[in-house]
Amino acid sequence: MVRASLTQHQAISARFSSTFRHRLSKTLVPTSKQKFVHVAGQEMVPSQQLLLRAGMMRQSSSGIYTIMPYGQRVLDKIEGIIDDELELLGCQKLSMPNLLTSENWKKTGRWETTGQEMFKLKDRKGADFLLAPTHEEEVTALIAKDVQSYRQLPVRVYQVGRKYRDELRARSGLLRGKEFLMKDLYTFDVSVDEALKTYDEVVVSYKKILNRIGVPFAVAEADTGNIGGTHSHEFHILSRVGEDSLLSCQSCGYTSNEERAVGVIPSAHTKASTKFKNTAMVPKWIESLDLVPRSAVRVNPKMQFGLMKTPATENHPSGTCTLVAVAATGDREVNDIKLVKAIGSVNLVDSLEEIKPLLGEQDKVDDFLLCVDQSLYPGQEGPDTRGKTVDLKGPLPEELSFLVRSSSPSLKVVYGDYHNCKPGDGCPHCIKDKSADSNGRFEPMETTRAIEIGHTFLLGTKYSSSMDATFVPANSGDPEPFQMGCYGLGITRLLASIVEASHDHKGIVWPESVAPFRVVIVTSEDEGCATAAEKVYDTVQKALARKAEVIIDDRIDITLGFKMKDAELIGYPWMVVVGKGYLRTGKVEVQHRKTGEKWALEWPELDGFFGARRL
Repeated sequence: MVRASLTQHQAISARFSSTFRHRLSKTLVPTSKQKFVHVAGQEMVPSQQLLLRAGMMRQSSSGIYTIMPYGQRVLDKIEGIIDDELELLGCQKLSMPNLLTSENWKKTGRWETTGQEMFKLKDRKGADFLLAPTHEEEVTALIAKDVQSYRQLPVRVYQVGRKYRDELRARSGLLRGKEFLMKDLYTFDVSVDEALKTYDEVVVSYKKILNRIGVPFAVAEADTGNIGGTHSHEFHILSRVGEDSLLSCQSCGYTSNEERAVGVIPSAHTKASTKFKNTAMVPKWIESLDLVPRSAVRVNPKMQFGLMKTPATENHPSGTCTLVAVAATGDREVNDIKLVKAIGSVNLVDSLEEIKPLLGEQDKVDDFLLCVDQSLYPGQEGPDTRGKTVDLKGPLPEELSFLVRSSSPSLKVVYGDYHNCKPGDGCPHCIKDKSADSNGRFEPMETTRAIEIGHTFLLGTKYSSSMDATFVPANSGDPEPFQMGCYGLGITRLLASIVEASHDHKGIVWPESVAPFRVVIVTSEDEGCATAAEKVYDTVQKALARKAEVIIDDRIDITLGFKMKDAELIGYPWMVVVGKGYLRTGKVEVQHRKTGEKWALEWPELDGFFGARRL
């Protein structure tokens, strides 16, 4: 037993001694020269291709991947940066289960509303469980049990763990999978003001995290979606293959997700809007009511229809149905999110024919609601947004009469912003800027493609109220619900996004802060070069003053050229080449992956060169 212990102790000591060196001959990095292009009939995005070719991940099944050792090293470094920054905010790390009971989700209503993306299952006793797509309910129940007083607040806890979503079309590798790694932070405060301060602190911390990683990013105003809350921002890595479109102002920096963006439409109508023609009777009938503007340039409104249903009441035992019509210019798309926020839940369709199945056999339309989009108003002023009710005169069009319950239904008209913004729309902040050096100006916004990797939400009491998670306030009054925030950051998605934003025709170009190794030493099989490479390793590792940042490509029966191409594919920030030229000149070649710069350095110069480049 003693001999075994000594042997183990010696092995551990050797692990951290100068005699231990990371070697590619002992590392599982199955690189491939194969051109991965398609999978399941879909074209692969660059990150998917490169992470497979560089041996950093392997597919287990659709939307599910094994992260290989080099990929795991990148994830560990990303997580280390996150840990550093969140610790400065007083955040504490924990680990919550991934298999969750349905009980808390039923309390908040999300068991029914989350939809088919949720993995639901039953245990052998028939109890409902789910694989966690997120942890708001779980953490709220946890804190409610152990935090009862304002003196214990604020509480800031986070975890890095796996999440599960049953994506209908898992695609793009780690960018949209069924299983993924995420950092989620949850905060609990005593008041709205304190929660807002926390929110701002976390947003600043996120910016520090992404700056340390070293990739271009943007912060955009966003919709709260299914998570809920009152305040929300998205964090994006800028990339040409991004699924999201951001609109931003180069003058003031305003940036918003396209689904939430507010913009000023140029006063001159586009050709697409003036050439749009309606052929349906109903749009012409609506136009005849003089509820949409007749500008100098004739613009026919494009119409979309929808149906709103309300529960049964004493006056309407079967409930009421409101037929919704949305009028916008021909060059604008209706924004479902803006519309729902303005009028409530509505199912939109493209024609009246599609309304019939939504009504059901017994239902009839009770009222009309016309939403007139401000795109129809040059200059954006428009009428009173509070709306008005119009008395309908004359017979209804035939297309409507058979849908309607009453012979004289009411028509309510509401004016507002129901459209998607477009590049070229004016910045809403610059147009309203009436400061001394600006009297308001039209600044056209530009569009950028991006990948969402983080989302922050100010939840308020959405979860704490529904789950009775309260604390005793300072005045010892009635218990109050926690003011909550949640802050997500997709770790595996960030890994792929970095590759999307930083690669070239040779392979990946890792930022130094998260590269699996910062320096690779490649050498020919010549014994003199191999011996020199061992000493180069020790010199560079010591100069960098951090463990496990250097690796030797000591694989045999592989040419120096092959090793160099492999290094470029993997994307090490620095490559030191110890070739036969070293035997002639005593110099090694240092190459910088990102810029392509090269230096021929003598042995004594290596220490100062890499010492000056410590992170």
